[in-house]
Amino acid sequence: MITYEDELKQEARKEGREEGKIEITRNLIKLGASLDFIKKATGFSEKKVLEIKEKLEKK
Repeated sequence: MITYEDELKQEARKEGREEGKIEITRNLIKLGASLDFIKKATGFSEKKVLEIKEKLEKK
């Protein structure tokens, strides 16, 4: 049986992994990596990569 505390920990780990993938995506964009390479490296969809790129360019 999973407790509420365990559920919170699992969710926090999941969010942390997602944030890490977003940071890797930002770095790959800055390095000029191709869209296909970034998609393969992160597992993100093209739409997600382009969203991250757009946010990065607005900064």
